[in-house]
Amino acid sequence: MGLFYLIIIAALIVMGVVYWRWQEKIKAEVAEGSAIEWAHFQKNEPEFLEGVSEKRFRELYARVHTPRFPGYALATVATFFVSLPVTFAALSALLIGLQAFGAIPEPVEVVEQMSLEGGEIKILGKTIDEKSRYEMALYYVGDIAGFYYFFGVLAVWLLIVAFYMRRYHARRPGYLRDEIIRSRDASQESV
Repeated sequence: MGLFYLIIIAALIVMGVVYWRWQEKIKAEVAEGSAIEWAHFQKNEPEFLEGVSEKRFRELYARVHTPRFPGYALATVATFFVSLPVTFAALSALLIGLQAFGAIPEPVEVVEQMSLEGGEIKILGKTIDEKSRYEMALYYVGDIAGFYYFFGVLAVWLLIVAFYMRRYHARRPGYLRDEIIRSRDASQESV
């Protein structure tokens, strides 16, 4: 299990470095584009940029034109793997707590209940002999418990995706003109 996490952490670090390098390249391209756009606005619509400094314009341009999805995707994947130990610990604690209060039967009790009902156990259409039926039934009931962990992890991952999707869409910038107008309005209100 430790090797799994070491591999995942190494992969996340590599992805983070690749993302950082890509982000630096994108910043250079966005800076070049903002200079061109600033010159275009100064030449054709200087009155539109009244009250907006070149520095503020570059910030607004970068906010609008910098791709945001790769960063959110990387954060989501990193959160998935960081949350796994916490999720397994929480699910185990919940299972232990429910068993302590008697809310979940022990696997042996489930197997005995299965045996009492029909006198024989059938798994996938095959009748299990007396000698090995308890052992096989315990394995079967143990496998059912694996679904509890599977769906627990799935539920946590869905919550993580919902959190990042909500954050992604809540922080979505508008078009460049809209951002400039908002910036001008905000600077006029603060005066």
